[in-house]
Amino acid sequence: MKRVSILVSTGNLGDNIIEKGSFYEGVKRDIDCFANDAGTADAGPTFLGADMPHNPIEWERHDLELLLVESRKKGVPMIVGSCSTTGTDKAVDRYAQIIREVAKERRLGPFKMALIYSQIDKDELAKRVERGDTEPLGADYPITEEVLAQTNNVVAMMGVEQIIHALSFGADVILAGRACDDAVLAAYPIYKGFPKGISLHMGKACECASLVCWPQKVKESIVATVTHEYFSIEPMHPEQRATPHSVAAHSMYERTNPFIQAVPGGVLDMHECIYVAENERITRVYGSKFIPSPDGSYKVKIEGAGEIGYRVYHIVGVRDPRAIFYMDMILQETRRKVSEIIGPHRDKDYQLFFHVYGKNAIMKDFEPVKQTSSHEVAIVIESISKDKELATAVAKCAKFRLFYMSYPGQMNSSGGSVALLTDEPLYPQNKCYKWTIDHLLRLDDPLDPKIFRYKFEIVRG
Repeated sequence: MKRVSILVSTGNLGDNIIEKGSFYEGVKRDIDCFANDAGTADAGPTFLGADMPHNPIEWERHDLELLLVESRKKGVPMIVGSCSTTGTDKAVDRYAQIIREVAKERRLGPFKMALIYSQIDKDELAKRVERGDTEPLGADYPITEEVLAQTNNVVAMMGVEQIIHALSFGADVILAGRACDDAVLAAYPIYKGFPKGISLHMGKACECASLVCWPQKVKESIVATVTHEYFSIEPMHPEQRATPHSVAAHSMYERTNPFIQAVPGGVLDMHECIYVAENERITRVYGSKFIPSPDGSYKVKIEGAGEIGYRVYHIVGVRDPRAIFYMDMILQETRRKVSEIIGPHRDKDYQLFFHVYGKNAIMKDFEPVKQTSSHEVAIVIESISKDKELATAVAKCAKFRLFYMSYPGQMNSSGGSVALLTDEPLYPQNKCYKWTIDHLLRLDDPLDPKIFRYKFEIVRG
């Protein structure tokens, strides 16, 4: 083959819905594969820890139906990675059931479906830890028995090798557990013999679909074409353009080093890449390279999340410029009084956070603007504890103390500086979770059957 073209329609399947106009415009092209990522860690640890879907099932069904029906019409593979955001076994099964239902309702002809599971049994992981097969990645601590005890669910992020294995067995539809975003898109061209570096860079640049183009639009389709010398990107929305600037910018997206992307088994090297406008709407990229790990090792990222208790919120608004000026002092005093009232001996049993929207709620201590000019701020009080009643008491206490804060130049009394959206504590539907595992796991075999498991079935509509 001289080239392969992949239709990429969303950067997070089911998180809102694919726009049909540009999708069907893409379907008109000579497409060899439909590939989409469906997961992200950006949603936080709750959905992995609780093993629950992040998106409404109707949205996920909408996107899966579009991809399934059109890929079967063309007789080309459909690949989805990180099913239902987290890529747990339950998430893969959820997508598989949707595929079966859609196939039946749309009376589709028989096709082969591959399910790739990447959730790791904690006992198996404990053995790998004992063997010394794990190392910290984003975490600053090793995996220990205590860490595993705090973890509800763990998944491994597969690379292209596991998806290629399913393709080699003739899978028409591949539903993968947690996967590297770029691997979901790069697997098919690599399977077809195209350079690994070019394919992985295409996957990196196209993982968020239309966000690689300008002006930015969400859930619009793009067509990525891979050759043996370069890859190119063309938006399907008539108002969008893939420019050298936009493609280069997205290639550097979410990177600490803009020229290096770590992948299982090595790195994508973009130091020598050249971005060239084929025309005003299409950009080509040359020079992408894959460099295998110097020691020949194959490592995958593993993600784990665990429950830490209950979370309770209160929201208060402050409109007094004087109070806003002295906000740091006020919050420090509020925290001191909460500790005094709840009891210093219970400080270790809860966590108390203040998120001051209008001041530094987003960047916290990294906020360069130390004194806000906002005329009003919203303080979100967040209390976390394994004891729900204690979490509630802490949040209520902090809210009450803010009503009676004291600061220089104060001109009011009896809570006049604070406004409430509601005096009722706010309880999220789910418990509070935290990331517990952000590490690397070394594998002797990329297809290690105790880490990546396969199920093949013939789906008949």
